[in-house]
Parts: sequence; structure tokens; C-alpha cells
Amino acid sequence: MTQEAIIRSLQNGSLTSYDMENLTGIPRESIVSACKKLIRKKQLTMEKIKLKRSWICKYTLEPHMIESTKAANDEPYDKLNPFDVRNAQGIFTKAEYAVMNSQARRLLGRPVENEITNNQYI
Repeated sequence: MTQEAIIRSLQNGSLTSYDMENLTGIPRESIVSACKKLIRKKQLTMEKIKLKRSWICKYTLEPHMIESTKAANDEPYDKLNPFDVRNAQGIFTKAEYAVMNSQARRLLGRPVENEITNNQYI
């Protein structure tokens, strides 16, 4: 959650931990520890800058993590293509799954251990 918030906040440019704290409301200690993890994953870069008498870190997203460049590299999104994984949806509505579960419970006479759901692990 913290890493996602950091990545979202850095989409428009570089920020310091103080700026991210003001922007996201997440404590600065959590931001610094999450940024260290992202630096190890090669998703962020860090540069030290001097602010008055102290040194602070300025974080920047790596070019491959910026959403505007990601979208340009992907193939275009076609909503009409049924074989595109990004269009994957359940074939039944939530209400239809609930009816199937109730029918299975009624037919079997006991709670179903493998419930019929709309979960998709793609």
C-alpha cells in the first residue's frame, strides 16, 4: 500500500520525503523504508540534496516505472477482442453466482466447500 502510494505520488516528478509526507499523509519513517525497498528493486533512484544545514533525499521514479511511458510501449487496448486477457470477465453476474451457490447447497444438503465464485486468478 505504501509503495503504491509512493509510486503514484512520484508519477509527475521528483519529490523529497517531506513532500511525500505532506502529499500522502503517510509517516516519513514509513516512506523512507518503503523507498529503500523500491531502490533495491530498481524502481526508484535517490539523490541527496542540501536543504539549509541538513542533507535530505530526493526520490525519482525509474523511467520504466512512469505510467505515461508504459502506456506508449504497450500494444493498443482493444475492448472488442475476446482473446485479450485484459478483457477477462466472469460470464455470470454476481446474482447468478449467488443463485448457483444456493442451488448447490439445497441439492447437496450441506455447505459447499468449493464455493462457486467469480474469482479470476489470471
